[in-house]
Amino acid sequence: MIRGFAAQPSPVPGGEVVLHVSTDAPAFRVEFLRCGDGLTPCGGTGWLPGAEAPAHLPFHDWTVPNTGLRGEPLAPWPGHRVPVPEGWRSGVYLALLVEGDGAGGDRTDPDRTTPDGREARALFTVRPHPEGPRAPLLYKLPLFTYMAYDLIDGRPYDPDEASGHWCLYNMPRAREVPVAFPPAVNLHRPGGGTGAHPYDIANFDPFDATPRQTYVHWDHRMVGWLEREGHEVDLCTDLDLHREGAGLLRGHRLLVSAGHDEYWTAEMRDAVEGWTAGGGNAVFLGGNTCWWRVVFHGPLAFSREEFWHEAGRPENAMTGVSFRNGGERDRDDHPDPVGFRVQHAGHWVFAGTGLRDGDVLGGGAEEYLVGYECDGAAFDRAAPDAAGTARPTGADGTPPDFTILGIGDTRAGGWGMGNGAATMGLHRPGGWVFTGATTDWPRVLTDGRCPALERVTRNVVRRLGGPPARAARDGG
Repeated sequence: MIRGFAAQPSPVPGGEVVLHVSTDAPAFRVEFLRCGDGLTPCGGTGWLPGAEAPAHLPFHDWTVPNTGLRGEPLAPWPGHRVPVPEGWRSGVYLALLVEGDGAGGDRTDPDRTTPDGREARALFTVRPHPEGPRAPLLYKLPLFTYMAYDLIDGRPYDPDEASGHWCLYNMPRAREVPVAFPPAVNLHRPGGGTGAHPYDIANFDPFDATPRQTYVHWDHRMVGWLEREGHEVDLCTDLDLHREGAGLLRGHRLLVSAGHDEYWTAEMRDAVEGWTAGGGNAVFLGGNTCWWRVVFHGPLAFSREEFWHEAGRPENAMTGVSFRNGGERDRDDHPDPVGFRVQHAGHWVFAGTGLRDGDVLGGGAEEYLVGYECDGAAFDRAAPDAAGTARPTGADGTPPDFTILGIGDTRAGGWGMGNGAATMGLHRPGGWVFTGATTDWPRVLTDGRCPALERVTRNVVRRLGGPPARAARDGG
């Protein structure tokens, strides 16, 4: 057994990453892989001493001593300082943990073909150096979402045994736990994208067997696609945006969020909304985006407080859409594939696709673009305008200039919330903000079965982020 996590999830070149590791092996070593267009080896460590440490509680900082449910002392997980080479590019990095036999030989042979795994790996990003150049695109990993779903070992808490773990989705009732605990989870524990069990690991995607709420399921696809397209991309996490705000965005042209970016702090929203109002661009190629408002208790433990629209600040003001007018389409074994029915086909977003008004984008049986979780805007289904197009009412906080480019019905064969219509579109608070409105966007984009979606994504990213710095691998 070996598990670990990075104490600083986003070091800079020339800095260091501190890996906290618990193992029953006498020694271990680390192999580093960069996760971009594939997995690229980029060095490693020599043998490091192995030591086993106990699992702590979800709200604990596992780098310091703590007290368990029965009052037992919990030793911190041993930390190992590893320098980050100056030459490492900004990106997502995997620390692959290889157990040793204590005599210089490997005891395990972990899978080096995927970032995914329940143990033996830890994920971190390398940010651009604060004083160095910035890439046109900044991609934000949803670290808070990964951690909100993180169960560590996959065993739910058992009050009779005082064992197992919990996350923000299966927290025990206070009377079941023999100590007081905050309804929070800490970033200093395994599972920030890989290396542990997500809460809904059994909630299988019929199109992609990798677990949802992990890096590999959505973000690895999207990051790889951007690099294959030739774009220069810097990486960051939620925590960086929360801490640094507008300073993190400065110098970039486009912020990209994809997949399932569910958990946002006020500091994150302030930064992004201020930046787009001032002319910066943002692209949300995901669904259920900015659904929960989260707050920190201390430096690294956070809890979910309320839905953003309940806080009087609908997420629509930033993205244009909300889960409360969307829903899910992955129920009942995907009975009817759904995509976005196109309107305003002459818009620059659709240039070169050949789509016409009324055509469906991503609605094929192997595409199913409107899928797992989708966001929508309020509009009158029964009364389109004189041209037959839907326009937002603004009743849910969607900006008045939001242009609806595509609609997918989440009600038939799934379940819809509110208006029940996944709503693709964009608005312009200063810069452009585009929303793809479905978590399945990265999957359909990278499966290669929907050329029109590839073209739409190229149009959006190139228009808002600039042309690729290098030729796309496929010549597109």
